[in-house]
Amino acid sequence: MYQMPAAGTQSRKTDIANQLSHLRQERATLDRVAMNLGEKASDSGQTLIEFALVASVFLLLIFSVIDFAYLFYTRATLQNAVRQAGRYAITGQCVNKNGTCTLTRYKSIIQTLENTSIGLLNDANSSDIVIACTNNGGGCPNQAGGPGDTVTITVTYQYKFLTGLMAPLFTGGQYPIKVSASFNNEPFPPGQS
Repeated sequence: MYQMPAAGTQSRKTDIANQLSHLRQERATLDRVAMNLGEKASDSGQTLIEFALVASVFLLLIFSVIDFAYLFYTRATLQNAVRQAGRYAITGQCVNKNGTCTLTRYKSIIQTLENTSIGLLNDANSSDIVIACTNNGGGCPNQAGGPGDTVTITVTYQYKFLTGLMAPLFTGGQYPIKVSASFNNEPFPPGQS
Protein backbone atom coordinates (compact mmCIF):
# COMPACT_ATOMS: atom_id res chain seq x y z
CA MET A 1 0.00 0.00 0.00
CA TYR A 2 1.25 3.40 -0.97
CA GLN A 3 1.67 6.04 1.65
CA MET A 4 1.74 9.65 0.93
CA PRO A 5 4.96 11.24 2.18
CA ALA A 6 4.76 14.04 4.59
CA ALA A 7 4.92 17.54 3.20
CA GLY A 8 8.40 18.17 4.65
CA THR A 9 9.78 15.00 3.16
CA GLN A 10 8.82 15.94 -0.40
CA SER A 11 10.52 19.29 -0.25
CA ARG A 12 13.61 17.64 1.20
CA LYS A 13 13.74 15.19 -1.71
CA THR A 14 13.42 18.05 -4.18
CA ASP A 15 16.25 19.91 -2.44
CA ILE A 16 18.47 16.81 -2.61
CA ALA A 17 17.59 16.28 -6.28
CA ASN A 18 18.40 19.93 -7.04
CA GLN A 19 21.70 19.71 -5.18
CA LEU A 20 22.56 16.47 -7.00
CA SER A 21 21.76 18.08 -10.34
CA HIS A 22 23.89 21.09 -9.42
CA LEU A 23 26.80 18.81 -8.39
CA ARG A 24 26.54 16.96 -11.72
CA GLN A 25 26.73 20.28 -13.59
CA GLU A 26 29.77 21.37 -11.54
CA ARG A 27 31.40 18.00 -12.17
CA ALA A 28 30.82 18.37 -15.93
CA THR A 29 32.25 21.90 -15.80
CA LEU A 30 35.32 20.67 -13.88
CA ASP A 31 35.80 17.86 -16.43
CA ARG A 32 35.69 20.38 -19.29
CA VAL A 33 38.19 22.65 -17.52
CA ALA A 34 40.54 19.73 -16.85
CA MET A 35 40.29 18.62 -20.47
CA ASN A 36 41.02 22.17 -21.70
CA LEU A 37 44.01 22.42 -19.39
CA GLY A 38 45.38 19.18 -20.80
CA GLU A 39 44.91 20.47 -24.35
CA LYS A 40 46.64 23.75 -23.56
CA ALA A 41 49.61 21.93 -22.09
CA SER A 42 50.04 19.89 -25.26
CA ASP A 43 49.46 23.00 -27.38
CA SER A 44 52.28 24.87 -25.65
CA GLY A 45 54.69 22.02 -26.44
CA GLN A 46 53.60 22.09 -30.05
CA THR A 47 53.99 25.87 -30.13
CA LEU A 48 57.50 25.60 -28.74
CA ILE A 49 58.50 23.13 -31.46
CA GLU A 50 56.93 25.29 -34.17
CA PHE A 51 58.76 28.34 -32.84
CA ALA A 52 62.08 26.46 -32.82
CA LEU A 53 61.62 25.41 -36.45
CA VAL A 54 60.53 28.83 -37.66
CA ALA A 55 63.18 30.67 -35.62
CA SER A 56 66.00 28.51 -36.97
CA VAL A 57 64.92 29.16 -40.58
CA PHE A 58 64.50 32.87 -39.81
CA LEU A 59 67.95 33.12 -38.20
CA LEU A 60 69.51 31.24 -41.13
CA LEU A 61 67.94 33.77 -43.46
CA ILE A 62 69.09 36.75 -41.35
CA PHE A 63 72.69 35.51 -41.07
CA SER A 64 72.77 34.77 -44.80
CA VAL A 65 71.61 38.31 -45.55
CA ILE A 66 74.29 39.69 -43.22
CA ASP A 67 76.97 37.54 -44.85
CA PHE A 68 76.02 38.62 -48.37
CA ALA A 69 75.72 42.26 -47.32
CA TYR A 70 79.27 42.13 -45.95
CA LEU A 71 80.40 40.40 -49.17
CA PHE A 72 79.02 43.27 -51.25
CA TYR A 73 80.49 45.80 -48.81
CA THR A 74 83.90 44.15 -49.20
CA ARG A 75 83.61 44.22 -52.99
CA ALA A 76 82.61 47.91 -52.98
CA THR A 77 85.47 48.75 -50.59
CA LEU A 78 88.01 46.97 -52.80
CA GLN A 79 86.64 48.62 -55.95
CA ASN A 80 86.95 52.02 -54.27
CA ALA A 81 90.51 51.22 -53.15
CA VAL A 82 91.49 50.25 -56.71
CA ARG A 83 89.91 53.43 -58.07
CA GLN A 84 91.72 55.61 -55.50
CA ALA A 85 95.04 53.90 -56.18
CA GLY A 86 94.51 54.40 -59.91
CA ARG A 87 93.75 58.07 -59.43
CA TYR A 88 96.99 58.35 -57.45
CA ALA A 89 98.92 56.38 -60.09
CA ILE A 90 98.00 58.58 -63.05
CA THR A 91 99.57 61.65 -61.46
CA GLY A 92 103.10 60.25 -61.51
CA GLN A 93 103.49 60.96 -57.80
CA CYS A 94 105.25 58.91 -55.17
CA VAL A 95 105.10 58.90 -51.39
CA ASN A 96 107.50 61.61 -50.38
CA LYS A 97 108.90 63.16 -47.30
CA ASN A 98 110.40 66.65 -47.44
CA GLY A 99 110.17 66.69 -51.22
CA THR A 100 112.02 63.42 -51.91
CA CYS A 101 110.43 60.09 -52.79
CA THR A 102 110.69 57.58 -49.95
CA LEU A 103 108.96 54.85 -51.98
CA THR A 104 108.98 53.99 -55.68
CA ARG A 105 105.86 54.85 -57.66
CA TYR A 106 104.92 51.16 -57.71
CA LYS A 107 105.26 50.86 -53.91
CA SER A 108 103.43 54.19 -53.50
CA ILE A 109 100.48 52.86 -55.50
CA ILE A 110 100.46 49.66 -53.41
CA GLN A 111 100.53 51.70 -50.20
CA THR A 112 97.65 53.91 -51.41
CA LEU A 113 95.70 50.78 -52.29
CA GLU A 114 96.32 49.24 -48.86
CA ASN A 115 95.47 52.48 -47.03
CA THR A 116 92.14 52.92 -48.81
CA SER A 117 91.10 49.25 -48.51
CA ILE A 118 90.31 49.72 -44.79
CA GLY A 119 92.53 46.82 -43.73
CA LEU A 120 91.35 44.28 -46.30
CA LEU A 121 94.65 44.48 -48.15
CA ASN A 122 97.98 44.46 -46.33
CA ASP A 123 101.49 43.03 -46.57
CA ALA A 124 100.16 39.52 -45.92
CA ASN A 125 98.05 39.46 -49.08
CA SER A 126 99.85 42.02 -51.26
CA SER A 127 100.60 39.20 -53.71
CA ASP A 128 96.92 39.45 -54.68
CA ILE A 129 97.62 42.89 -56.18
CA VAL A 130 98.72 43.13 -59.82
CA ILE A 131 99.73 46.39 -61.46
CA ALA A 132 100.32 46.12 -65.19
CA CYS A 133 101.42 48.70 -67.76
CA THR A 134 100.44 48.97 -71.43
CA ASN A 135 102.83 51.09 -73.49
CA ASN A 136 101.07 54.08 -75.02
CA GLY A 137 104.13 56.20 -75.60
CA GLY A 138 105.63 56.35 -72.12
CA GLY A 139 107.73 53.22 -72.63
CA CYS A 140 106.47 51.45 -69.50
CA PRO A 141 109.70 51.99 -67.53
CA ASN A 142 108.12 49.96 -64.69
CA GLN A 143 104.75 48.48 -63.79
CA ALA A 144 103.49 51.91 -62.73
CA GLY A 145 104.05 53.13 -66.30
CA GLY A 146 105.36 56.30 -67.80
CA PRO A 147 103.55 59.41 -69.10
CA GLY A 148 100.60 58.45 -71.34
CA ASP A 149 100.82 54.72 -70.55
CA THR A 150 97.76 52.74 -69.48
CA VAL A 151 98.00 51.29 -65.99
CA THR A 152 95.70 48.46 -64.94
CA ILE A 153 95.33 47.67 -61.26
CA THR A 154 93.77 44.31 -60.41
CA VAL A 155 93.02 42.90 -56.96
CA THR A 156 91.95 39.32 -56.31
CA TYR A 157 90.67 38.89 -52.75
CA GLN A 158 89.52 35.65 -51.14
CA TYR A 159 86.41 36.56 -49.14
CA LYS A 160 85.88 34.37 -46.07
CA PHE A 161 82.27 34.16 -44.92
CA LEU A 162 81.47 35.48 -41.45
CA THR A 163 79.28 32.53 -40.52
CA GLY A 164 79.75 28.87 -41.28
CA LEU A 165 76.29 28.72 -42.82
CA MET A 166 77.21 29.95 -46.30
CA ALA A 167 80.79 28.68 -46.53
CA PRO A 168 79.90 25.08 -47.48
CA LEU A 169 78.11 26.38 -50.57
CA PHE A 170 81.37 27.72 -52.03
CA THR A 171 84.61 25.99 -53.01
CA GLY A 172 86.97 26.01 -50.06
CA GLY A 173 84.46 28.04 -48.05
CA GLN A 174 85.64 31.22 -49.79
CA TYR A 175 84.39 33.45 -52.57
CA PRO A 176 86.97 35.10 -54.86
CA ILE A 177 86.37 38.80 -55.43
CA LYS A 178 88.21 40.26 -58.42
CA VAL A 179 88.16 43.98 -59.10
CA SER A 180 90.20 46.01 -61.54
CA ALA A 181 90.41 49.39 -63.17
CA SER A 182 92.49 50.88 -65.99
CA PHE A 183 93.74 54.46 -66.18
CA ASN A 184 95.78 56.50 -68.63
CA ASN A 185 98.70 58.25 -66.97
CA GLU A 186 98.79 62.01 -67.20
CA PRO A 187 101.69 63.65 -69.04
CA PHE A 188 104.01 63.99 -66.03
CA PRO A 189 107.80 64.42 -66.38
CA PRO A 190 109.41 61.08 -67.32
CA GLY A 191 111.87 61.41 -64.47
CA GLN A 192 109.01 60.75 -62.03
CA SER A 193 108.39 57.26 -63.46
